[in-house]
Amino acid sequence: MLITRNPSVIAPPVGAYSHSVQIPANARWLSIAGQAGIRPDGTLADGFEAQHDQIWQNTLAILEAAGMSVEDIVHLNVYSTDPAGLKYLSVHRKKYLNPNHTPTSTWVVVSGLANPAWLVEMEAIAAKVD
Repeated sequence: MLITRNPSVIAPPVGAYSHSVQIPANARWLSIAGQAGIRPDGTLADGFEAQHDQIWQNTLAILEAAGMSVEDIVHLNVYSTDPAGLKYLSVHRKKYLNPNHTPTSTWVVVSGLANPAWLVEMEAIAAKVD
């Protein structure tokens, strides 16, 4: 079982994330490479919101293929080329994450990603005890 911690000796998180997640011994780890808004057919979703939604769908598919679920996500890194894209973060977290599951997370605004058409990319770490 993953244990989230938000120590009272520091300010509480400013969003839907935890300051730390403790992973139990003997957990299987899964590192998910940065996912762009590329659909299964290889086409790129149109616009920031659609790409952000697609990165979640891609991440869920990878988790499922590994016998895991969103409840096993420990950490998310999101790289955005648009600071205004942050408004979609809570929308998609509410859509894809259980409100009681708050992995650690970092949102970074960057000048560009590997493909200039990509507007947002997300990588994840998951852990599960079988």
